[in-house]
Amino acid sequence: MYAICGFAALGGILFGFDISSMSGALGTPAYKNYFGNPSGTRQGGITASMPAGSLVGALSSSFLADRLSRRNAVQIAALIWIVGAILQAASNGVALLCVGRLIGGYAIGICSAIVPVYQAEIAPKEIRGRVVSLQQWVCHYSIKAELKLIPHRRSPGVF
Repeated sequence: MYAICGFAALGGILFGFDISSMSGALGTPAYKNYFGNPSGTRQGGITASMPAGSLVGALSSSFLADRLSRRNAVQIAALIWIVGAILQAASNGVALLCVGRLIGGYAIGICSAIVPVYQAEIAPKEIRGRVVSLQQWVCHYSIKAELKLIPHRRSPGVF
């Protein structure tokens, strides 16, 4: 049961990794050169596109889960996240990067809203609280791992 719920908690890793990965890239010379040293407003748009997608994904997740089931909604969100990751990796400009982050954020919003509910449904009542809290723990731990344990990705002055 823990393995099944742990696998479901992978949505938390997506959430935490996507939140923290951008902050690791912002100050790097390669990022600045490739995207033309984006101004504050443009950089704000790039950064905010992921949480904007997350908002839409979280708001629409219940409709998707009710229509297709929670398990299928999480699987579909994983596929959507892969599309967003491919677009981000293939981005040749700010517009495609924002679209990729928006699509990835949409998937993250779905997972962040559906996974805890799915975990609560499949877990026995004796361990339900531990299993559901695993999602939040994984999310925060993935942020910590990205920001603290990989110091070569951080730039001076970037948390």
